[in-house]
Amino acid sequence: MPTNGQTSLPRFRWLERTCASVPPLEPVGSEVHQALAALRFPPDQLQGRRIAITVGSRGIASLQEIVREACRWLKAQGARPFVFPAMGSHGGATAEGQRKVLEEYGITSDSAGVEVRSSMETVSLGSTPEGLQVFMDRNAWEADGVLVLNRVKPHTDFSGKIESGLLKMMAVGMGKLDGACEAHKWSRRIGFEKTIRAMASRVLATRKVLCAVGVVENEFHRICAVRAARPEEVVTVEERALEMAQPLVPRLPFSKFHLLIVDEIGKNISGTGMDTKVIGRGVKLQPGEAPEIGVIYARDLTPESGGNALGVGFADLIHEGLYRKIDFQKTLANVRTSLNLPTGRVPLTMPSDREALALALGSLGSPDLQEQRIAWIRNTLELDRLAVSACLAEEAAGLQGWRLVPEAWAAEFDPAGNLR
Repeated sequence: MPTNGQTSLPRFRWLERTCASVPPLEPVGSEVHQALAALRFPPDQLQGRRIAITVGSRGIASLQEIVREACRWLKAQGARPFVFPAMGSHGGATAEGQRKVLEEYGITSDSAGVEVRSSMETVSLGSTPEGLQVFMDRNAWEADGVLVLNRVKPHTDFSGKIESGLLKMMAVGMGKLDGACEAHKWSRRIGFEKTIRAMASRVLATRKVLCAVGVVENEFHRICAVRAARPEEVVTVEERALEMAQPLVPRLPFSKFHLLIVDEIGKNISGTGMDTKVIGRGVKLQPGEAPEIGVIYARDLTPESGGNALGVGFADLIHEGLYRKIDFQKTLANVRTSLNLPTGRVPLTMPSDREALALALGSLGSPDLQEQRIAWIRNTLELDRLAVSACLAEEAAGLQGWRLVPEAWAAEFDPAGNLR
């Protein structure tokens, strides 16, 4: 299809992953019950106790079901659970903003069957031997115990034996804005892993943590493992869960692209809007760990982001519609917390897809149709189905675990020049 009278797009084919490396758990709720029951808490440790449950700002699969069933299990033991947002500076770093983030994930008092308590107020837990100040959400601190709930997965900013998971939830999420600022400040000095371990150790030393529940997702963004741990086992359980999660993270199955079209970026997709280890930008990686991408074009911002466009700076071009959805104050708040300046930079803004694609391909030397290496994805989290240009389709024929749909199709533009 012509894009500006000079540049054309090749025909596309769908490339679909055929199966997950680890099958999903069905139903997830019963797995949560079994994992918690296996911890064998004595009745007096739960009966009548107020238990705070962490819920973060990431788009975890089956999150509503997991939270609901964790609450049900606790209530069945005689406990009095409640949910609180554990998400650092997200939601504009306001109590109402963070409550709204939970609502957009379907986490409400009605869905969870318990109260949702949202506050940005924290309690200081003192400092670590290294000098890091540690904080905890006041509602959680005033509870009788905390159930730390989070997904365990590779982090977008670093690599280690623990990355994004239960310890990070204790250090950053439960610490609200105060904890997030302290964690990011010290991560610049001593590294993310050392910072998170030190801060989480201080949290665990308070004996406020009742237990932790970590979930792992497979390549189809489905829960494939649920792991529960008592406080003294959390570090070991998370390390083992991360070993399981690392090979399951979705990746683009090619080594090089001219152009990557991304339909949406957002905080529910990744902490950096787009997963840095998928696009190979914003994080140090081993050679060949991520593809080389000439131009990244981002078309939209997810509603769940609430205007927080952190990570937009990893794109080279963005659609005007995405630009209009950016809440610069929320994005700035997240940049100030993360201290990662490139994530908040605004790329060139284009009035239509047609013009954006023409500029992108032109900047790459206007490769011939049969040579254009273009991949088109919904986002960097859902990579089980993507559109690939004819050139990539030829390479995809030999990929194991993937299926190339036979029918080819052409990209179509509406009268405004936007992709249908």
